[in-house]
Amino acid sequence: MFLGSVLLMSILSLAETNTPEPAADLSGTWTLTIETPMGISNPILTIWKSADGYDGTYESRRGKRSAEDIEVTGQTFSFRMMVSMPMGDFEMVYKGSIDGEKISGTVGNPMGEIAFAGRRSQ
Repeated sequence: MFLGSVLLMSILSLAETNTPEPAADLSGTWTLTIETPMGISNPILTIWKSADGYDGTYESRRGKRSAEDIEVTGQTFSFRMMVSMPMGDFEMVYKGSIDGEKISGTVGNPMGEIAFAGRRSQ
């Protein structure tokens, strides 16, 4: 009987550790820091909850655009956006992690990936 109880408790404790982590809250206004070949950039990422998950905007010295396909799983997130440049349009994909009031990760574009960091300002 005792061995059966121990076995049952072990199984239950394993089941509890496999429970998916609740998604972090990405909503808010984030001031990003990105070191590019053209210098340091500090765009503003604004994310809010919507009926479908999250919506958002990204504002930099090149203007304001929509953050698309925003996904949050556990402590990680991703979104993409289209950028228009004189040499053509291209997609930028942000992937990162949320740590309380800070985020960090990489942004990928046709020329490669660079690191970014951010802090929630609101």
